[in-house]
Amino acid sequence: MAVGNIYLIAAISIIGGGLFGFDISSMSAIIGTTQYKCYFNQGPTPASPLDCTGPKAGVQGGITAAMPGGSFLGALASGFLSDMLGRRKAIMLGPIIWCVGSILICAAQNIGMLVVGRLINGICVGICSAQVPVYISELAPPSKRGRFVGAQQWAITWGILIMF
Repeated sequence: MAVGNIYLIAAISIIGGGLFGFDISSMSAIIGTTQYKCYFNQGPTPASPLDCTGPKAGVQGGITAAMPGGSFLGALASGFLSDMLGRRKAIMLGPIIWCVGSILICAAQNIGMLVVGRLINGICVGICSAQVPVYISELAPPSKRGRFVGAQQWAITWGILIMF
């Protein structure tokens, strides 16, 4: 089997790692905005947009926790998926799942839709974050495996830091 350019494959995985990091910490950038607080307001009807309180604390915790909860489920399922489909196809399934979750998040009419969309996106994050490092290590020559996998994990951390 021809591997192709391992540097290109690693670069794509590093960019994907950064995007995973952005997504993991995306709620930190959104929960303080007036638009979010007013759209998902659970407090009294505000006199002005500045008076919106947003979701109640426990509900906000559930919205935020839906992503890591989905990641947990996706990571658990990733081994079974890669056994059935192969690692490459399991990784390719991730963006399809991601699109479904993103459509739900973008179309969210209520908190339930937002939570379900974040849970589905979390499943994708779990599948891909468990399979991509293994796939890169399988493709990379032994002398470069640690660098490629480490760079992908480093990009996840930078994505979290930049978005936070």
